[in-house]
Amino acid sequence: MSNQAAATAASHEDDSLINWKTHAWQDAGMVSWYSGRMVENTSTNYLKNVLEVGTVKRHIRGKEVLDIGIGTGRASLPLIEQGFAVTGIDSSQAMLNETRRLAGNLPITLKLGDITKLPFDAESFDSAIALNVMVHFPNWREALLEWKRVVRPGGRIVFDIHSRDHFEAAYGADIDKWPAVIREAEDPTNFGRYMSRIRVDELVAFADQEGFAIVDAVPHGAFLGGGNINAFLYEPLEKSKRWTRVLSWFARDPQLLELGLFLEELLVARLTPKVAGRMFVVLENRTDAEGNRAWAEEQRKKNAALEQLSFRALMPWMLLSSEDLSQELDRLLQPLRARHFFYCLLKVLVQRCPSYDFAGLLSEERVQQFSVWLAAEALDRRVMSLAKGWSVGCPDKLRHGVDLTLGADYHLVDTLLAKHYGIFGGNQG
Repeated sequence: MSNQAAATAASHEDDSLINWKTHAWQDAGMVSWYSGRMVENTSTNYLKNVLEVGTVKRHIRGKEVLDIGIGTGRASLPLIEQGFAVTGIDSSQAMLNETRRLAGNLPITLKLGDITKLPFDAESFDSAIALNVMVHFPNWREALLEWKRVVRPGGRIVFDIHSRDHFEAAYGADIDKWPAVIREAEDPTNFGRYMSRIRVDELVAFADQEGFAIVDAVPHGAFLGGGNINAFLYEPLEKSKRWTRVLSWFARDPQLLELGLFLEELLVARLTPKVAGRMFVVLENRTDAEGNRAWAEEQRKKNAALEQLSFRALMPWMLLSSEDLSQELDRLLQPLRARHFFYCLLKVLVQRCPSYDFAGLLSEERVQQFSVWLAAEALDRRVMSLAKGWSVGCPDKLRHGVDLTLGADYHLVDTLLAKHYGIFGGNQG
């Protein structure tokens, strides 16, 4: 196939995907369901919303804001309440109707239109935002050029997209070796599963070529679950019902929510797109190739620090001092539920990097406590493995009629822990 033919085929796939995504939200019933889902407090949904809206607020500039693919306006309505002048565009009239209903008396301009062919004059807005929009489309370069057209010089574009650097850091560059559910999202013909993923180096090259200055690429959603897959957590945690149950606590526990915000905003967001499956990209409409090189070099330094397996290596990029970070995290880990959640994350990191040094993040007391938990869990696994396998090779007469080996492993676990390891006193323990 020639380069021209390949480009034409790719463009056709892009158009087909965009058309499918666009028409999926024309149904008023689907929009009503989606609107309710955006505000319901289940699992990490509320945390996700707080993080995303907060990131948008921190990075936009100017007063006049365009919300591209506005949906139900969950990013824009809080901006209007703070005095921003917001215009929203969406390809679904049903979505716009729902946004109008939710806005009530708030002043907002809404337009029906194609997000890749914006019905606005050049340089009409100070900032453009797109929340959970670019993640669905493969033609991110073309979309950004159109968005740039309507943003004033020096204005900003803020959008989220999946990080290919993250998945390659976890699974390598060979996509064929990725888990099937993650690999499927690479196929733009798989309309229901496709997710757009880009690398930092692609972003830098595009920004240099098209006259953008990169402000940041903020990693986001390291442990939100659902559609926010973290490749490092996927196999050991995210596939399990137990982890789903742990994440469900966020909807009912304000202390756990506070811990989640701390981890995302003061730790994850200070690192690089390698650590989370999604990132918020912040671009300015101005040329700054030198600044882009400096930003890319800073990303390289952060990635090198991540490989040192010591939290202290990351301290130059933290907003708080080591002492303040440690004290605040210690406070947030006081509730048992918060400690259990954090322990689940910690255990995965320790399994991947057994020699990781947490000094500067965790107090000595917390390190000792989690070390005891890790050792106890390792011992549990060892003992259960021994107990479950004890009857392998036993004569068939033990299983004549009734398997006499069944249930014996419970007593064996008791005996192993009490007699061999000396850490459990049976019924008196």
